[in-house]
Amino acid sequence: MYQIRDLAEFRITGAQRESVQLSELLDESNSMNEGDIRYALKIGRDAGPQRLDMDVRIVLTTYQTLRDYQFSLCVIDWGVVVFDEAQNIKNPNTLQTRAAKGLKADFKLLATGTPVENSLGDFWCLMDTAQPGLLGSWAEFRDKWITPITQASEETRDEVRIEIGSSLRDAVGPFMLRRIKEQQLKGLPNKYIRSGLAQSSGENMQSAPELAVVMKGAQLQAYDAVLDSYRQQSAVEDMRSQALSALQQLRSISLHPRLGDPGLLKVTGADAARKVIAESAKLTVVLEQLDRIKARGEKVILFMVTKQLQVALKLWLNQIYGLNIHIINGDTAAVQQKQDVLTRKTMIEQFEATVGFNIIIMSPVAAGVGLTVVGANHVIHVERHWNPAKEAQATDRVYRIGQQKDVYVHLPAALHPQFDSFDVHLDRLLNGKLMIKDAVVTPEPVDEKSMVASLGF
Repeated sequence: MYQIRDLAEFRITGAQRESVQLSELLDESNSMNEGDIRYALKIGRDAGPQRLDMDVRIVLTTYQTLRDYQFSLCVIDWGVVVFDEAQNIKNPNTLQTRAAKGLKADFKLLATGTPVENSLGDFWCLMDTAQPGLLGSWAEFRDKWITPITQASEETRDEVRIEIGSSLRDAVGPFMLRRIKEQQLKGLPNKYIRSGLAQSSGENMQSAPELAVVMKGAQLQAYDAVLDSYRQQSAVEDMRSQALSALQQLRSISLHPRLGDPGLLKVTGADAARKVIAESAKLTVVLEQLDRIKARGEKVILFMVTKQLQVALKLWLNQIYGLNIHIINGDTAAVQQKQDVLTRKTMIEQFEATVGFNIIIMSPVAAGVGLTVVGANHVIHVERHWNPAKEAQATDRVYRIGQQKDVYVHLPAALHPQFDSFDVHLDRLLNGKLMIKDAVVTPEPVDEKSMVASLGF
């Protein structure tokens, strides 16, 4: 078996990566011939015993290496090609997807936990890699499966989604096998999703009204000020371009009214930390849940996107609970680079090694793939991700083989005393974007534009 670290053994001395050659050729002209590319890996009989394509050989590689050496790898007649974490090739316009589709094999297998992350286009691309032509061309697929959903009225869209999803599932037939953890992995404990919003629905969803608290004081004033400012300006000019800015402000205020204030990082002492957390309705709920989890001697992951909030909560919670909380986000090293820099793996090991209660803070994006944290059995989505598939992936860091305890997912929310708040609108949109049970459909992703429309901006 050969792995990526063995790449140098099979590279031809002096040959540039094929992706570099391709880029240089296309820069010089808009056309190229196959003969213009010099293969960079040792393949074929002329390469002798050092050839990569020897019989009965298993090769493990990355999507990046496949992209960089696509011409060499696509010449080989593979027996079996397995694409793990296949969502990496969901975009038909990337070089690594094109390289994946170019591989010749007697049998192709794609494995992914999220066949649809953003739109049905993801699913078409994966199926077109595994079984080219099964769902037609992209134009044919779009006209048959996507257009009916986008053209449906708001009143009938959910019904159309279910109908299209069921029909698409039938069209795919035995070419897609779906494993539902709760049904197939009998050793897993129960998973409960606790939401403070009555509109939330789904399997194992539990109503937890204590997780939703009405904003008040400075937080409510700041929230209303953003809305009032936007409405006043929109009365005299077209403010559509400013809607996203207002939306981001509402999101930030819903987390904490003074998020971004440098003074928040100067708080010292447990009492002072609890006092500053009390300025936020949502963080007040989070702290109440942490106190309960601590009393049970269990561990929890706090998911949030905003780095300012990650740093602030680490500071406050360290002082309240006497912990040394780690943050895993896009800045965290995946591989040991310096002796004094902790990797994601080391952080998780230290988190799980602590006896009893402990907290770790993660970005749902950075933690979406490849991490297992079964030492925790609580998840709190302090700040929810726009994409429900990303949120589900993040949650499943704790709901994996090896988990011994029931898993609890907490969805706190900040409410407005008069009308639907940011958190209510986002929860409603996320529910509408979740994959329909036993169907293949997840429609277009939740994004800022759809949130703007929902809020009436």
